[in-house]
Amino acid sequence: MDEVLEMSTKELERYDVLNGVRRRALTQVKAAELLGITDRQVRNLLTLIESKGPQGLVSRKRGRPSNRKKPEAFKHQILSIVREKYEDFGPSFAREKLAEVHNLNVSTETLRKWMTEVHIWVPGQRKIKTHPLRKRRACFGEMIQVDGSHEYWFEDRGEWCVLIVFVDDATGKITSLYFSKGESLDAYFKAMEKHLKRYGKPMSIYSDRFSVFDSPVEGNLTQFKRALETLGIKSILANSPQAKGRVERINRTLQDRLIKEMRLRGISTLEAANEYADEFMEVFNQTFSKEPASQFNAHQLLEKGVDLSRVLSRYEERILTKDAMFQFHNKFYKIVEAPENTMLRGKKIEIRVGKETVRVFLGDKELKAVPLDAVREKTLVLQASSKLQWRERFFRKPSAAHPWRKFVYGRRYDELLKKAV
Repeated sequence: MDEVLEMSTKELERYDVLNGVRRRALTQVKAAELLGITDRQVRNLLTLIESKGPQGLVSRKRGRPSNRKKPEAFKHQILSIVREKYEDFGPSFAREKLAEVHNLNVSTETLRKWMTEVHIWVPGQRKIKTHPLRKRRACFGEMIQVDGSHEYWFEDRGEWCVLIVFVDDATGKITSLYFSKGESLDAYFKAMEKHLKRYGKPMSIYSDRFSVFDSPVEGNLTQFKRALETLGIKSILANSPQAKGRVERINRTLQDRLIKEMRLRGISTLEAANEYADEFMEVFNQTFSKEPASQFNAHQLLEKGVDLSRVLSRYEERILTKDAMFQFHNKFYKIVEAPENTMLRGKKIEIRVGKETVRVFLGDKELKAVPLDAVREKTLVLQASSKLQWRERFFRKPSAAHPWRKFVYGRRYDELLKKAV
């Protein structure tokens, strides 16, 4: 029975060309040009064919294990750790944790192959891109994409919450993360404050048409957009979720990596998560951020004396009454301290409502206002604490010669006495 010889496509091509040289249909120089090798190597291969036949072209390493193959014990150690602690991690993330926590180094593709063999990892099917990627902005701070990510960030260890994410368009760098109970105006204000204090003012904010950013009444400013205009930041609204795809893709990455990082650290509260957010951002940006096309930083420094707590708060207006009072949220407030020589009656005041504070401004001057009930209670306390000092009265019986005794109903007493006698 004839022996079957297995040859690769490359080896078959070499055999055909070298046979052409043996038949004198090709020169050695031309064969070397076709195969991409030197003419000396052609002569060596011809010698192998003469001595061993076609088998001389077959690689002698075939069927043998690679010299770089990892030991089986090392492979079992890696897979046992992955099964125990990182079973739902992707190969890239699992490789990072193995190197960081366990000091075990293995390539991502090798780990992917091992995890696939034992069915820990199932390769996903590539999705067809239906939306072409928009070209990144050139400068860091030229445009910041913002979004809220709704997820069980603490899994079964804590309550459901929302993560507010700020991402730079030019670099893919996360500039602010803030966990909140809901996707609210106060949460976006807090995330915006963190960005401003760390980097300064960006040129523009790119968001969806959520009610925080877009008013249903044309021409009306939302509270967030009013704050951006005060700071001189442009607001850009996306027409579809795909338009702000960079922040959407980072949300998916965070829902994979950040959830697992907090699981490993046992984080289960909003306070602990917000404390860890800055540390996570630094590591994430070092790994995934890109260099911008331009090295110019488009952020601007905040003007000296800018009151961020005033700018990043809800804005309302009221008119003061003649008693320097105004009504707000079904309560009456009274101005108790105001600058000297300031007429308050009929003045328009600005009310700034923070998470736990209510501040009142007349132009650039801050006024002190207290609820009217508190003013009345203070007055009542003062009246109750102050005691009236009464002068003691002394009663004495008048003498018989006292003038009032001399008159009875308008007549002299002595005349009545005579008539009686």
